[in-house]
Amino acid sequence: MPIDSDRRPDPEMLLKQIDAQGEQLQHERLKVFLGYASGVGKSFRMLDEGRRRRLRGQDVIVGAIQPDMPPELQFLLQNIDVIPLKKIDGAEVMDVEAILCRHPQVCLVDGVAYNNPPGSKNPYRWQDVEELLAAGIVVITSVNLQHIEECREAVEKITCKPVTETIPERFLYNADEIVLVDVPPDLLLERAGQPCGPYTTTGDQPRRLAARGSG
Repeated sequence: MPIDSDRRPDPEMLLKQIDAQGEQLQHERLKVFLGYASGVGKSFRMLDEGRRRRLRGQDVIVGAIQPDMPPELQFLLQNIDVIPLKKIDGAEVMDVEAILCRHPQVCLVDGVAYNNPPGSKNPYRWQDVEELLAAGIVVITSVNLQHIEECREAVEKITCKPVTETIPERFLYNADEIVLVDVPPDLLLERAGQPCGPYTTTGDQPRRLAARGSG
C-alpha cells in the first residue's frame, strides 16, 4: 500500500518542535497549581501536566506524591517514573539526593507545604524544591491557599481548620506560572467545610476564600 506523503511527519517540523520545547524548559523554573481547598483537583492537574509533557518527549519524574491516591491519579502515574520517598526516623521525605542524581528535566512535587523531620538536610519541603530549582530542574507543584503563611490566619477564621505546615509567600515569587484550580462555590463550600464564627451566611465562605485567592 503506498504511503501518503502528506501524513508522514515533517522531520524539519519535528526538529523545530523539539528545539521549541528545549527553549521553553530553559526559561521555565516553577509552576504552581493553587487551590482554594483540598480536593479541588490540584494533584490531578499537576499529574496530567506531567503526563502530557512526557508525551511531548520531556524527561518527567515524580519526586513526591500524596499517599492513598484515588484510581484516576494512579492511572496518570502509569508511565511516569516515581522516585521513592526516603525515611528519616520513620517519616517519609522527598529524596532530593536521588532526584539530583537522576536530574530529570521536570520534577512533579505534590504538596509543597510539608515540614521535614529533624535530621533532614532542609527543614521544609519548599526548601527542597528550591534546591532542585537551583540545579536547573523545572518543578511543577501544588498547594492550598490556607498553606500560604500570609493567608493562613485569614482562612482559619473562615474555616476553623488550623494548619501547621505552610510555605512563605515569597516562595511563590519563584513561579513562572501560577494556575488557580477553581470549583463552583457550592463544591468549594463542601471541600472547605462549613464556615464558623460570624460567617454563617450560605455562599459567604466561598466568596471570602475567593477574595483571599485573588488578593
